[in-house]
Amino acid sequence: MENPIPSIKLAPGKTLFVLFAITVLLVGLSIWGQYLKYFPQSFDMHGAWQEFGIDLLMRSFFTDSESNVPTYFNTIILFIPSMLLGIIGAWKVSIKDKFKFHWVGLSLIFLYLSVDEAAVLHEKLIEPMRSVFNFESYYGIFYFTWVIPGIAAVLLFMFAYLRFFLHLENKYKLLFFISLGIYVSGIIGGEMLSGHFAGTIGFKNFTYAMYTSLEESLEWSGCSLIIYSLLAYIQQYLPEGITLKA
Repeated sequence: MENPIPSIKLAPGKTLFVLFAITVLLVGLSIWGQYLKYFPQSFDMHGAWQEFGIDLLMRSFFTDSESNVPTYFNTIILFIPSMLLGIIGAWKVSIKDKFKFHWVGLSLIFLYLSVDEAAVLHEKLIEPMRSVFNFESYYGIFYFTWVIPGIAAVLLFMFAYLRFFLHLENKYKLLFFISLGIYVSGIIGGEMLSGHFAGTIGFKNFTYAMYTSLEESLEWSGCSLIIYSLLAYIQQYLPEGITLKA
């Protein structure tokens, strides 16, 4: 008797719940840590372990810092769609689907976004873009000037993927539109609003810290919904998964 092929099955709804729960936890820890930072009179320091825990909250869980726990989570939550899209793309290539390269392209886009999050590549555009644009004349919404090429990239993406989007089943049109809309509104719109806050009230205050924590939750929620949408798509069209053959 032939041994059954082992498989891993992820329920879209349960996966979405877990990702939302992690998002709420990390955002809550970020806000809590920044509250302790800006209102130190609200607690009494007792011992080295308490000092260690408070320092951990302030530094390692702040969503607007780099190389910490939220950065790691953001890198992973962007890499997961890349893998799922890679699976769908490989299947579409195997059946010679008309839009196979669109799926593969989406996988590469999310792979880049994951690498960008880990390496903070987009923020390196801020200074060169400021040398070209007078960001002060935009009342702070372009304070983080990397959003200018970011907006251009989103518009280019919309143009390149319009026919692909229109061919999708209505269910997935709605799912992808909502999830990508939330993600883009967080990463671009949220960053523009962050720039407004940074230009008016500055970086070093609890209001800015709380806003940036909540802004990150919008990106994570959108990305979680993208993962849910892709798992639902795989569940419908690839219920048996993909078998690799030599």
